[in-house]
Parts: sequence; C-alpha cells; structure tokens
Amino acid sequence: MMQPLQKESLMKILSIVFIVTFIIPAISIGTLRLSNFITDLGMEDRKQRITPFLFVTMFYGITAYMFYTKLQINNLIFIVFATTTVLIFILTTITFFWKISVHGAGIGGVIGFVLAIKFSYPLPHFAVILAAMTYISGMIVYARLALNMHTPTQVYAGVILGMILCYTSLHMLL
Repeated sequence: MMQPLQKESLMKILSIVFIVTFIIPAISIGTLRLSNFITDLGMEDRKQRITPFLFVTMFYGITAYMFYTKLQINNLIFIVFATTTVLIFILTTITFFWKISVHGAGIGGVIGFVLAIKFSYPLPHFAVILAAMTYISGMIVYARLALNMHTPTQVYAGVILGMILCYTSLHMLL
C-alpha cells in the first residue's frame, strides 16, 4: 500500500539511499583498488567484478531489510530496494559466466519501475518522463559501447533483464 511520506522521512530515506548506493560502494571499490584486489576501476576483467558486486548486493539487501523491519516505510520503497537487490544478485551470478552490462540493467530497471508505477497509479507528465528516460538510456548504452566496455549483446541483455525484472516485480506486488 502506498502511504505519503513526510518531508522529514523523505530526507532520511534519501540520505540512507545516497549513503548505501554511492558512499559505501565508492569506499568499498576504492579500498579494493588501493589493495590491488581489482586492477582498475572499470573492472574490465569479468572475474574482478564478482567481489564488488557481492558487496553491493549485501549493502542493498541490508538496506531493504532495514527499510522493511526498522523504518516500516511504504511498500513501494521496500519493493524497489528488494527488487534491486535481486537484480544485483542475478547480475553477480551471470558475471561468473559472462560479462553483462550493470549500467544497462540499472537504466532498464528504472524504466521498468516507472512503467509499472504508471500502470498502477496516475503519473503526471508521463510522456516527458518516458522521453527523458529513453534519451538517458540511449546515452548510457552509447557510452558503454563507445568506451568498448561491452558488446551490444551485453548492454542490451542488461537493459532487458533490468526492465523485465523490475517491471514484473513492481507490477505484481503493487
């Protein structure tokens, strides 16, 4: 069930999200790089991606658990974090065998979430939001390909996986 958030709650949630999705992963990856556990921040070698991905999966999982049990916020935020945790776990599992685009999966997931929300709730200016997301996703896909970080198959597989998983989970659980 969707419940409105108070301004104070929103700021707390945004702070937690920023810390868990940016600060902690940046420190973790920086530490792995400084200790020569990974040779470059781009992690071009598929095997070097596994440990950082496992760390990020744990961070997201702990945050989803905390949102659900401790903060008891609306279901949408919990479902988004739980689904993102599952997506990162799946990407980590795939990385044992093949290099898939996490950036592609991320933008595909955002598009999937927004589409699911649109079909469950009125979303003002949806065409503008969808156009902006399409443009951003095109830029991300282009960047990954232009930098030779991935093949087209790896990027598109990431986008499709993220979109399908995030749309389906949110659509089914809202």
